[in-house]
Amino acid sequence: MQVGTLQHIVPLGRYCGLLTADSLALTDLGISFYQLGRQSIGLFSEAMHQLLYTTHYSDLDKRFSWAYAQVVDALWASGERIIDQATVAYLVGMVVDRATQTYDVPAERIAFSHNSVLGIRHWLRALDPPVLSNSGKRETFRRRSYCSPIVLLWAGDALYRITQTPYGVRMFLTPERVEQLCKICVLDPSGLDNVLMLAKRTSDYERGGLFDYSTTGGFGRWLLLARPFSVGSLPEAGER
Repeated sequence: MQVGTLQHIVPLGRYCGLLTADSLALTDLGISFYQLGRQSIGLFSEAMHQLLYTTHYSDLDKRFSWAYAQVVDALWASGERIIDQATVAYLVGMVVDRATQTYDVPAERIAFSHNSVLGIRHWLRALDPPVLSNSGKRETFRRRSYCSPIVLLWAGDALYRITQTPYGVRMFLTPERVEQLCKICVLDPSGLDNVLMLAKRTSDYERGGLFDYSTTGGFGRWLLLARPFSVGSLPEAGER
């Protein structure tokens, strides 16, 4: 590993809670991510994306996580968008403007630039199925129609924590919750039902797993997460 790469990875690892504050030792979360990376580099990249996207929900001072989510949400809202200089400039301006309101600091004190957007694109490029594609020198963002059911389970856990819903209690999928779930997964809503079905097959509550979903007349779709399934986790043998 090059020194320059190490200088970037160590602060990020500490920022995300993967490394201890005073050494290069892995935290419990870091150990989970290390084990995940050994099993599937694709799921590791998905987990890093979700960790960066959701960290600010439990700690608003994690400002890069907040900015990361702002950029992802803006791209998701567009459905499809060419990532050119104008788009990058728009994203930088949007984040700076919203940060001045959210954190009550002057714009000149906000450290968010074109390089910040480039860093976010780095993690989005690693997602599989992809959300960024290249055609010649042009890069385009598109919401994806599918993601791994494990990714959806992580996002479901995040939604339980964000909404402070007790585990084991059905969460009805209001339009706002559907949108939040899809944003975390960078998923087009048209693909959600298929991934929900696959998530149930992956860890079916009725067979000892931790996930269930269905539709109740008059109330609409709901999902159920029986117990925590934090980002980076994998179902245990008895939960599959």
